[in-house]
Amino acid sequence: MKVKTALEMLGGLAELDGYFNGAGDRRTPYKLDADTRLKIARARRVLRQVQDDYVEARNAALMELTDGLGELPSPAGPFENLAARATVRAQHLAFAARDRELLGAELNGAADIGRVTVAALKLDENPIPPSVLDLLGPFVEDI
Repeated sequence: MKVKTALEMLGGLAELDGYFNGAGDRRTPYKLDADTRLKIARARRVLRQVQDDYVEARNAALMELTDGLGELPSPAGPFENLAARATVRAQHLAFAARDRELLGAELNGAADIGRVTVAALKLDENPIPPSVLDLLGPFVEDI
């Protein structure tokens, strides 16, 4: 699994706490059995560590590419000259490339999160949006 997929799944899992049904700002919990809720909680714990590791690596890359400043200069300027503008652009491009590299890294077995079945999500009873199901990706088995 790639880091990007893990981060997307973490976002999707966070949405499984419940849904807003028009009755104010309180969530209505999804009807999931105890085993499914426990699998979701365990997966979230593992994926939060992946997120923490990604943020740490991303911040380290930012520090490295900005010579310890830790913040990219605004690409909008103002610039002293064209060379300064080119330097800022190069920093942004280098950071974007490094970020893509970090997001594309394979986790191997380090993020064993388990899986839940489609049946366990009880989609006929739970109005889980397709956008959330999409984010869950490989966490959901088609059994």
